[in-house]
Amino acid sequence: MKKWMIATMAITALLFAGACGNDTTDQPKETKTSTTKEDTNVTEHVTKTVNNIDMKVGTIKTTESTKKDTNMVSIAMTFVNHDNAPVGVGAADFKIKAGDKTYTVYPQGNNFGDEFKPGETLKGNAYFELPNTITKGTLVYQPLKKEEASWSIEIPAAK
Repeated sequence: MKKWMIATMAITALLFAGACGNDTTDQPKETKTSTTKEDTNVTEHVTKTVNNIDMKVGTIKTTESTKKDTNMVSIAMTFVNHDNAPVGVGAADFKIKAGDKTYTVYPQGNNFGDEFKPGETLKGNAYFELPNTITKGTLVYQPLKKEEASWSIEIPAAK
């Protein structure tokens, strides 16, 4: 009985270790899945890797702002930490460039920002208040002075 119990525990441990041993560190630096789904009007953007962090732009939503001629734009984002140490990312590290102007994150928005451990995922939204005439722009990741990554984005009409 004791040998059977030890053998069962050993097999269970091996199966569990095998299931947890999937290593995803050999992902490409840029994963392109740029397709537009006509029925939901959602554009998928390229995943970019900066400092061992995968950055993915998700759904972009627009609503009318309380200010005249402005919209509130919400950009869903997902980050995966492939580094060997905790890292921090926040919405304030992002800007939108449109025309000759640069827009910073809307400070009163429920913006993401946190430190997360290796292997963990951080999800959240960045909010921007933009003139309602802007339909395209460039989302820029610029944590300090240097631009680290950018995505061409389309700003949908307010719903």
